[in-house]
Amino acid sequence: MFFLLLVIISAVSSLFSFSEDYEYGYENNVTNLFDDLETVAKVDEEINDDLPLIFNYQMQAGYFAMPSARMAKAGVLGFSFSYLPPYRLYNLLFQFFDHLEITGNYWLFNGIEDCALGKTFGTFCDRAANVKLALLQKQDGLPELPEFAIGFNDFIGSMRFSSFYVVATKTFLDYNLEATLGWGNGRINGFFGALAWSPMRKLDNRFFKNLTFVLEYDANDYEHHSQEHPKGKDVKYPINFGVHYRLLKIFQVKASTIRGKEIAASASFTYNIGETKGFLPKIKDPLPYKSPVNIEPIGLLRSNKEFAQEIAYAFQEQGFDLYTVVQTVNCKKEDALWMKVINVRYRIEDEVRDRILQILVSLMPENISEVTVVIEADGVPVHQYCFNKYELELYREKRLCDAEVSVISHYSDVTKSPCEYDGAILYRRKKSIWEFTFRPTFRTYWGSSTGKFKYDVGLVAGPQGYLPKQVYYDLQFEYIIKSSTSDIGDRDKLNPSQIINVRSDSIRYVQGNTFKVNLAYLQRSWNLGHGWFARAAAGYFELAYGGFAGEFLYYPAKANWAVGFQAATVWKRNYEGIFFQKKIRLLQGINPTYVDYTGVQYFLDLYYDYKPLNIDLKFSFGQFLAKDKGVRMNLARTFPSGLRVGGWYTFTTAKDYVNRKRYHDKGIFFSLPLDVFLNKSSRTRVGYAMAAWLRDVGAVASTGKELYQTIYFERYNQMPLFY
Repeated sequence: MFFLLLVIISAVSSLFSFSEDYEYGYENNVTNLFDDLETVAKVDEEINDDLPLIFNYQMQAGYFAMPSARMAKAGVLGFSFSYLPPYRLYNLLFQFFDHLEITGNYWLFNGIEDCALGKTFGTFCDRAANVKLALLQKQDGLPELPEFAIGFNDFIGSMRFSSFYVVATKTFLDYNLEATLGWGNGRINGFFGALAWSPMRKLDNRFFKNLTFVLEYDANDYEHHSQEHPKGKDVKYPINFGVHYRLLKIFQVKASTIRGKEIAASASFTYNIGETKGFLPKIKDPLPYKSPVNIEPIGLLRSNKEFAQEIAYAFQEQGFDLYTVVQTVNCKKEDALWMKVINVRYRIEDEVRDRILQILVSLMPENISEVTVVIEADGVPVHQYCFNKYELELYREKRLCDAEVSVISHYSDVTKSPCEYDGAILYRRKKSIWEFTFRPTFRTYWGSSTGKFKYDVGLVAGPQGYLPKQVYYDLQFEYIIKSSTSDIGDRDKLNPSQIINVRSDSIRYVQGNTFKVNLAYLQRSWNLGHGWFARAAAGYFELAYGGFAGEFLYYPAKANWAVGFQAATVWKRNYEGIFFQKKIRLLQGINPTYVDYTGVQYFLDLYYDYKPLNIDLKFSFGQFLAKDKGVRMNLARTFPSGLRVGGWYTFTTAKDYVNRKRYHDKGIFFSLPLDVFLNKSSRTRVGYAMAAWLRDVGAVASTGKELYQTIYFERYNQMPLFY
């Protein structure tokens, strides 16, 4: 009895001791947790802590006239105007990668008329493109070392301000100081350096904390550089000093001395358009489907008609158009459903799949063992999702997470659709025969002999839709409201093209009548199965060309590459009206002759999508409009915001010369989803493309909606499935 009493007392004391230890341990764990969170916050603050990023008068990360090794974040877009006596500069910046900065400059030589075109053209000007590549940045994992970069200024074209340089930059955060040392060859001649001091950076005063004082040693060889403005050669001393101020993290202004004789100033705007989630929250997007939940089997209590109404309404509410639902059987002779859906709202494939999954989890009948959902775009079935009853039940019961379902139900190649004898049609909706669309149009023209900048503004409108047998048509009319192009010539007076004029006379199509037929074509596309696609098109494909076109594409669902072949026979349209030209112009020197012409273009296309960086490449080998043969290379990067930026370069057998140098067609382009500016998701994109020169070499005619672009944007995700 006494022994039993000792055991009970020991157990009770142990219990109280455990309770005290537990409470002490719990309190200790909570304290440690908050200490850890505080440590993480301090580390994040140190990682993100940095000195203000300054842009020089050419919109490069730098100071006043000199560059630094620092760079903006990938996706940053910037504009600036610089008053840099005796120049005026308009500048553009785009940060293609964290380690690659691309800038463009439009130099105006104040007080100097154009030497070739005279007063009517205005002030003499020059275009320049610059590139800077970072070899080492602070975020690369070695913050104790200086950042290091190399760069090429004005590396293309007339190269009046060309330079090569290497530069190193080190930030001393404890002293709010940034130091740069570099060396250049060219206009930048020899060593240069700079100091930037932000003494009030850590103060609470919002106005003064963004103030930076800059001292710079300017290595530009103004006195001996032959292409320099005559009034820009005089240098009193090579030290520039001034002040830089940043406002709201997107605006910058600065002023400084330049060459020891003048005062320079600039204002700039920067914004990370590549990473933005939009200027407005997507408050008009529906929440993922949650209720009502109805998994009653199709039968007496839930008729085919009731199920079809429920599922069609749910898809429409979520931003999809449901066109077909067929009840059939799978390979195991179990009841299954086959659906055809068009995504009319969302840009990201993951979001499309997740929203469809939520609908099926909540509304799929219990007696259905498998569901196949085919996604169609531009009249072609692109890919399909397959869900089985067991997976849906596990997900409904939260025994499968989103990541697991995304792997199980990843899109695949479209299989054969059920024929009318293989199942019962529960729901069918016909596509709209016509849908009226309209949009504004704005075209720009550079380098006219009667002024640097010309434009036309108009409105494009017309019907588009589907005829029987899935034949797509697009009919667009254009009305030009305002134009300044009436006095632009249709040939380059200084460098007339000496090959057949398939593009260089394009200005003629927007002069004259203000009412035009832009497009009028038919297109039919097919999914042939196992990753094979095809299309055929005929009609007016653009203002300048019409004809017949065909394309084959092999693009498997799980591949990041594709191979295609396309060919077209086209005729050049008359400048006015709806008929075609039988002959087109060929200049002999400056004298026009006319030759018979039927355009034949054909290409073997190779595509590659490098998913870790969201870069896609395209190589097109074949014959171009001017019957020159060669290769056209496209490179583009798509950013998380949906912004797509890229360029092209063409090598062909045609010998075209601009300013006594052989010209290869090249240019840049971008497109941006409209939903960046909206409070709801949208698949509509706006874009712009600009070639270095409007020439005939490497020219390609549009031939309708290309298969790869249709499929690529339907399958696009911000990040790869595995990375």
